[in-house]
Amino acid sequence: MPLRIAGLSGFDVDNTVKELMKAHRASYDKLDQRKQTYEWSRDAYRDVNLKITDYRNNKLFNFKLEGTFNKKDVTISGDTEAVSAKATAGALNGNITISVQQLAEAASNYSTSEVTKDGFDLTKPLTEQMDKLAHGTPLAATYKFRINGSEDIVVDPTKDSMNDIIARINQSSNVTAFYDEGKKVVSFMAKQTGLTNGADGKGDKIVFEDKQGNFLNTIMQVATDSANKKTAQDAKVKINGLETTRTSNNFTVNGIEISLKKAGGTAATIEPKTKTDEILESIKTFVSDYNDFLKSVQDKVTEQRDRDFEPLTSEQREAMSEKQIEKWEERAKKGLLRNDPILSKIISNMRMAVTAEVDTGNKDIRSLAMIGIDTGEYFENGKLVIKDEEKLRSAIESDPLAVQALFTQNAEEGRDGSEVGIAERMYAKLKEGLDELVTKAGIPNTSVFDQSTVSTQITQVNKQLDQMERKLRTLEDNYYKKFAAMEAALNRYNSQSAYLANAFGGGGSAQ
Repeated sequence: MPLRIAGLSGFDVDNTVKELMKAHRASYDKLDQRKQTYEWSRDAYRDVNLKITDYRNNKLFNFKLEGTFNKKDVTISGDTEAVSAKATAGALNGNITISVQQLAEAASNYSTSEVTKDGFDLTKPLTEQMDKLAHGTPLAATYKFRINGSEDIVVDPTKDSMNDIIARINQSSNVTAFYDEGKKVVSFMAKQTGLTNGADGKGDKIVFEDKQGNFLNTIMQVATDSANKKTAQDAKVKINGLETTRTSNNFTVNGIEISLKKAGGTAATIEPKTKTDEILESIKTFVSDYNDFLKSVQDKVTEQRDRDFEPLTSEQREAMSEKQIEKWEERAKKGLLRNDPILSKIISNMRMAVTAEVDTGNKDIRSLAMIGIDTGEYFENGKLVIKDEEKLRSAIESDPLAVQALFTQNAEEGRDGSEVGIAERMYAKLKEGLDELVTKAGIPNTSVFDQSTVSTQITQVNKQLDQMERKLRTLEDNYYKKFAAMEAALNRYNSQSAYLANAFGGGGSAQ
């Protein structure tokens, strides 16, 4: 770059060059403004992407779940002390009458005599305290045994303490063992109630088998037919008149979790009831969230663009305060997504999804309009309105499963889309919209270069700006060179003029 020096002649070279470059920089500034518009557009697309993702994942997703609609409670009448009950998401309508003849109980057993003597340490290997074991016979090198058909439980007396053995039993079998230091015996209890014992899982007693050595029988002092055994029993109940058994006191009937509390034979009636108010509030939330989301996208599509507010050039920015720049750019960013085809398509898909019918299996509950939810006035652009809350409440109470299907139902393979619930449709269509937005403007919250349409446009403009910048710099340098040459010529002319004036003027004085 040549040395740039203001003219000694008093001629303002810098300002003159600046004025001459203005016309040439106009095209550069125009291109730079286009780049800024692309960047703002990319940011606007990505902002919409984030809003759609938030709505889809954090709000709409809940309305794909059966639990959002299948909310039930139960009431118990009759013998309220006999049972307790809780409705699950899959609870079916219809009362359950139940009477309890017998509660389920677990099998148990314990040592017939003391296993250890005073001073026995539960944490030390058995061989280190043989004199503290009650059986009084030498220990084998290895023991193997099974409890209730478990895998082989192996004991190495030189390494294993009583605590180690108890822990291994609890981990490897379906019984819980513990050592009672007061009575110096080992107790065993099945982890499940009812006839669930033995290798076949159907017995009423805990089955002890010594496979190598007599660890259970000799050291633990326990056996299957020990006098200390307690046999298990199944629960005996009558459900809606049918006498039946259960291995556990906790079981599920028609989606109702039932716990047996007391035997006695007196009937209790369990009545599931739909939580209409909670489901109603959930649907109101759906309507509100949908309206807010739809409006946020529609606002972008209908936002007016003010062509008087283009991105500022560097020269314009220098002449403005930070506050002025902020206000200007706020107006310049408006309307960048006006009539955008991707967003317009998303709006159209959403409006179609909420108004189309769904084959729920109930001819009276096939659309939102049929349950009291309709679109507002034409100027409200598809806004949903609960026009008949009583009709909605009635639909929930009469057929909650159909209302649930209206939102959550998935189509079976090979069937048409009319089987797809509203929330499922919206969820899928928004995924399509998000994919198109990523193709258009890339992934939000990332600075990594992508192949999106807008990012590619920005890259192309950057290349053009670089080329123009080099040309402008060359042109500016040429101007400075020309003015430098002019200055040199003027300086020579001035020097010559001064010389001639002095020469001729001096000669006259001498004469």
